[in-house]
Amino acid sequence: MIFFVLIAVLLNGIVSFAYVAAAAGEPTTPWAMLAVNFVFYLGITQTGIVFSAMMRLTRSEWGRYFSRLGEVITLSFMPVAAIVFFIIYFFGAEHLFYWANPHQPGGHISPWVGRGLFFWRNIISNALFYITGYLYFSSGRREKKGTHPSGDMTKRRNILAVAVCFFYVAANTMLAWDFGMMIIPHWESSIFPPYYWVGNLLGGTAFLFVMAVAFISKPRGERMDGELLDSMGKVFIGFVLLWVYMFWSQHIALWYANLPHLSEPVFRQMRGNYAPAFIFMLLTIFIIPFLALLLRPIKLSANAMAAVSILICIGVWINRYLMIIPVFTDAGVPVITNWTNISLIFGGLSSTILSLKIFSRLFPEDKTFGKE
Repeated sequence: MIFFVLIAVLLNGIVSFAYVAAAAGEPTTPWAMLAVNFVFYLGITQTGIVFSAMMRLTRSEWGRYFSRLGEVITLSFMPVAAIVFFIIYFFGAEHLFYWANPHQPGGHISPWVGRGLFFWRNIISNALFYITGYLYFSSGRREKKGTHPSGDMTKRRNILAVAVCFFYVAANTMLAWDFGMMIIPHWESSIFPPYYWVGNLLGGTAFLFVMAVAFISKPRGERMDGELLDSMGKVFIGFVLLWVYMFWSQHIALWYANLPHLSEPVFRQMRGNYAPAFIFMLLTIFIIPFLALLLRPIKLSANAMAAVSILICIGVWINRYLMIIPVFTDAGVPVITNWTNISLIFGGLSSTILSLKIFSRLFPEDKTFGKE
């Protein structure tokens, strides 16, 4: 029943978006909302395998509980990510990127923003990330089965873990440039790409925890280990502080420079009808999680931690919304505006969970996520 409900929710998102994009006289906003959900779900799913790699490189034993699930979340979402990127490239590029619109006067002079380079830099960087991720995942399966000498396999997997982190940063830097910086004419920020992928680290880790609560099976009456919860809570606090540091670094540099063409796109997110969304983003990404995770009873409760994780995911989604939508509408629209936008949000969530379920059915030996 859950499987068919997820399919229905996904189909509703597809049909709603297709109808509005085809029927609307000016379909820029629907395409922008698709881009918001694309960068959000791509970012949080790609973080799963990076979390596993970081836990391995830091020799964290408790992190192994989440690692296998994180790897599966990343690899299972890859077909969805590819399909949506191709849809945006072939049908939505002229609506999202000023330099791809032949009717746009005064385009950017840099060859970096041509359609060809936009396509290939994202395809190549993400392909390298997913290929490296698959090699890391498959080496983990062989290491678990003990089919190769343990020393050689451990060294191989450590090298692959470094490569996964490297290509994650490279791929997310390209996405930050294309879907954050280069949708605004002549806007640049050297701190924006790290600010973007640190947000993905925070949101992806929170999403991984929620999926762990939902998908990692435990004997009836057994709870998640307290030390495990406490360790994950400390990771959340670290990522929350890292995110707010990047947030502050970007905004203080733009404010100090006081160049209108650089500061206006950022400060536009804080004014008018976007101000409530901006405040809510700070509450859900930083203030509430930070204060909540200082309390040990919350860190030792799986349900409370899951609630904090959901708040973080909502905040990261709003951050992506404020990154893209204000570029395409001056009036300012609410975060949730109509049925189509709601359908896209839940359609993206449905596609993520469906991908995970389908992967688990195709590879039943990897269903025991927490047993690595």
